[in-house]
This record gives sequence, structure tokens and C-alpha cells, in this order.
Amino acid sequence: MAVDRDPTPCPACRLPGWLCVCAYAPRIKTRTPLLLVVHIYDLGRTSNTVRLLNLAIRDTTIVCHGVFPAPADPASHVPAGTTPIVLFPGHGAKPLTSELVASLPSPPTLVVPDGNWRQASRMVKRLPFLSGAVKVALPNRAFAGSALRRNGPEHHMSTFEAVSQALGVLEGVAVTEPLLDFYRRATDRMLLVSGRLKLGDVYGGFYDRDFESPILKS
Repeated sequence: MAVDRDPTPCPACRLPGWLCVCAYAPRIKTRTPLLLVVHIYDLGRTSNTVRLLNLAIRDTTIVCHGVFPAPADPASHVPAGTTPIVLFPGHGAKPLTSELVASLPSPPTLVVPDGNWRQASRMVKRLPFLSGAVKVALPNRAFAGSALRRNGPEHHMSTFEAVSQALGVLEGVAVTEPLLDFYRRATDRMLLVSGRLKLGDVYGGFYDRDFESPILKS
């Protein structure tokens, strides 16, 4: 790895400058509003994928839970005329299907508690807005790329993966495919930085700005 490649973290994707993935963000405009309720202790982790969702999906709303002294108020961020559905595969969650969506009294807002499994579970139990809303769950993990972390059974996935699959149900694979392509590019670069992936195995390759030539093929 050349020493003159910019190691300064990008303020948006947080990758070193020479590995910045922001240019690949699809910037999708969805019909379904997306509300992410993020635990403050997870937000700063390098493996947290909320920042990638914020890059990839326009108009994403992020509410930070655990900020003292003001508690989070996710309910105030749900657009009028929509029904919140909470993406959380806990007890009582219903499968997210087109039939379920059709049965809602109004178009959905997708609400996602973000954190490790314990943090997300506590948020769902302790925040009245989350505990009282319709809970939905996804099928088993379908993404074939690398994972940054795992903290539960196989069906527990990153927030980015879960949102991508949920939007696939709500809006179709035309939304899911570019999201997961971007996610794989970003996570492979993160794994390269952490030493868990070799340079030649990085998905999609990248452009070497120092030598102005592609050093990996797409």
C-alpha cells in the first residue's frame, strides 16, 4: 500500500480518502419514508452501517437514542398520513409481505431500531412508539457478500442489509440491487482496512488516484 495515498478519513463514509466509496452511493429516492432510530453507543462504531444508508438513500431520517438529557422522540418524525412499521425480528413480528402492506390503513413508514441485538431489543421494549407499532420481520439473510460483524443467529443481519431487503418487498428489486452492490463495495473496503480481506479480493475494485489507473478489475 503506497504511503502517499491519503489516509484522512472521509467525513461521510469514514473510509480513508483513497478508499472513499461515496461516489458509488446510488442516492435512491424511495416512496417509503425511512426512519432509523440509532443507539448512541453504536453510532460511532466503524462497523455501523447507518452512515452508508444515509449516503445511499435520499431523505433518510436519523434519530439518536440515548442522548442525555433529552430522550429520543421517533414518533414526531413519522410523516403524516403514513403507518409506521418497525423492522425487528422479535416475538410477535409478522412477516413483511405485500399482503401485510396492503392491509395497513395508510402507506408505511419503515422504522428501524439500530444497534447491537441487545441495544435494539431494549429500544423496542422501552420506547412506547416502537413497542406499540406493528413489528415486521424478513426471511433469512439473502446477501452473499462479506459481513462486518455478527452478534446473533444467522437471520440477524446488518441494518443496511435488512433495510435493503425490506425495501425490496416494499418497492421491488430495482431498489435492492443497487443498494446491496454499494454495500458490498463499502464493506469490502472496510474489511481491507481491518486486514480481514486481501487487496485483490476487494469487490468492484477501485481507482488508484496516485497512479491514475485501475489497479483492480470490476
